[in-house]
Amino acid sequence: MPDESHLLTIRLKPSPVLSAVILAVHSAGVVALFLMDLPLAATIPLMLLLLVSALLAARAQACKRGLSLVLAADGALRICQESDSHDAWARVLPGAVLFPAVLWFSLAWTDGRPRCLRLMLIASEVIEDCGGNTQWRRLRAWLRHRALSSGPDTLSPADAA
Repeated sequence: MPDESHLLTIRLKPSPVLSAVILAVHSAGVVALFLMDLPLAATIPLMLLLLVSALLAARAQACKRGLSLVLAADGALRICQESDSHDAWARVLPGAVLFPAVLWFSLAWTDGRPRCLRLMLIASEVIEDCGGNTQWRRLRAWLRHRALSSGPDTLSPADAA
């Protein structure tokens, strides 16, 4: 457990921008299926696939409501859900991709779970405390120092899985 005095909490929310993009992409897929000359036997499974994809994307967005990332100075990260008492600890892996408005990064669980978690966050998903984008800038700086500065030689075999 990291030193509690150096923790930074980033609270997340679903993004209306990302939800609109998800809806637009899936709607474009439906329109494209109607415009294609496919037999009904091929159209129905593809429509079901688009529906399942849209539902999973909507669920992923809804799960961000009440989610907090607690960042520690040593690169550890705690994922907290308001409605759940089970916090999960992870460590950020090298290879984060940081753009001004989008972040992609991977986390390795510290409790021995076999798979890593890959996250994509956009700026509108971060709840700002006092206006501006202070929390977003802090998250980007933390990732820059914790994920980009550590090389692949610092990974344990469990982190690489």
